Amino acid sequence: MKLLVHNISNDADFNLYLKHVESFDIINPFYKLLGANLNEIKEDVVRYFTFVKKDDDTILILMPFIFRKVPYQDQEETYYDVISPYGYSGPLFNESMSRGYLILFWEAVDAWYKQNYVVSEFIRFSLNHNFQFYSGKLIPTLTNVNGRLIDEEAQWAGFKPKVRNNYRKSLEHNLTAKFICDEITDQDIDIYYTIYITTMQRIGVQDTYFYSLKYFKKIIELSKNNFVVVLIYKDDIAISAELILIAGDTLYSYLGGTLADYFNYRPNDFLKIEVMKWARGHGYNYYLLGGGRTDGDSLYHYKKSFFPDDKDTIYYTGRKIVNQAMYQKLDTIMNANVISEDSQTENQTTEHHHYFPAYRRPVID
Repeated sequence: MKLLVHNISNDADFNLYLKHVESFDIINPFYKLLGANLNEIKEDVVRYFTFVKKDDDTILILMPFIFRKVPYQDQEETYYDVISPYGYSGPLFNESMSRGYLILFWEAVDAWYKQNYVVSEFIRFSLNHNFQFYSGKLIPTLTNVNGRLIDEEAQWAGFKPKVRNNYRKSLEHNLTAKFICDEITDQDIDIYYTIYITTMQRIGVQDTYFYSLKYFKKIIELSKNNFVVVLIYKDDIAISAELILIAGDTLYSYLGGTLADYFNYRPNDFLKIEVMKWARGHGYNYYLLGGGRTDGDSLYHYKKSFFPDDKDTIYYTGRKIVNQAMYQKLDTIMNANVISEDSQTENQTTEHHHYFPAYRRPVID
């Protein structure tokens, strides 16, 4: 086995990366999304590992990462840290692969990190247990609702009563669903985007969630046949929307929203149940709704009401300190002016202790 490191610095590099991603048994659109904002990554360097057989260069494992200079540099050496691209990531491999290769992969990655002055690594893993044999520390980060799609009558009986009542109410208002799977018009994307951005403004999310229209168009282009956009209409007005990404037999609820003026028509419940009907008809087995904004919040419990008896899936992140001495030095230097714990709120203290890497944690106002 050998570990190869590739840069993604132009379209040709990215197209080769896409070719590698599409060579696996399951085409996972989440590994393509880094191309949606590739031009916005400035000083950071987008790279990916491939772990290949020496005799024929068959790719067993692929993993994208961002190679960043740390915010303080020693006079003698330049140091770096590694993070995975935003979203589900970590090592990509076929299910038929022997898991023993993962042990060898992480050993080779860690050796490369040490040779290339990497201080730390932060990984957002996928939801398919690709964290197995990880050589760093695994953190259970967010509980995700992952529902199995079964017979429609049995599924209906399994919903919480509120879900059934809300769906009946939506039918009284004659809501309709539009599914767009292959060709999508600019008008449909504009409709979806307006609903999404209006929702993000209403709920006051962080700036990082205010993606551009160009970003969404690129996501759909990269996802090819592995996406579906759902629009819910009241008469001729689109009132709710969801972008779903597809990997294997699973639908991943990715980004969406609802117009607040139409909450009473219960379009969210209508959308999810209509998606389940559509998914059964197209041979999909799971509908992953994701989690809350924080673990166990009201959004999580709302999603759980659709699949109350299904086992949740835990989203893990990985944290690894490769160079302990430099990590401590950076933490001391970069956080010299952090306010004392005595003057922090409980939430600020929690963030202060759990942000990783610690030397990059934001300054608390």
